[in-house]
Amino acid sequence: MSLQSFKFAPAHADAMGGNPQKDTSMKWMTCLRALLLGASLFTTSAQSRDMDDQYAVFGMGAENCAAYLVARDHGGAAERWYHHWLAGFMTAVNNAAAETYNILGNKSMADVLDWLEGYCAANPNVNFSNAVADLVSILYDERQNIAPGKQGGWNKFKSQQTPEP
Repeated sequence: MSLQSFKFAPAHADAMGGNPQKDTSMKWMTCLRALLLGASLFTTSAQSRDMDDQYAVFGMGAENCAAYLVARDHGGAAERWYHHWLAGFMTAVNNAAAETYNILGNKSMADVLDWLEGYCAANPNVNFSNAVADLVSILYDERQNIAPGKQGGWNKFKSQQTPEP
């Protein structure tokens, strides 16, 4: 099926704005589902894998480090595919890892790419996804856990005067 032939059809007739009460109910259900999904993500082990310690890898992450180094040496589209895959992986970590706004912390993408080049040169047979996972485990302790300019914890709530009875 091509992307152009795909049609969106709401699962519920009122989903497009017919009944405000049902719209609110659907929003609450969507929020509840998202909350339950998020809770299930954070209650699983740090490395979610199957019983044989395996997991599915898609895209450029399934290639080995040697292939990444060849793509990096040649540049062009193949190298950009790895960069896009890496950016998606890092975005997923930012979304799924507890208390993580930016897994890179104060590192730049250039720093990350330099590290990966050294790692892959030393480990050419390792899957690119495993190389990136090893990088994430190194970056985790120095990640940025709050968006710039924001306060975290209890300090983010402004104290309010409680009315006297």
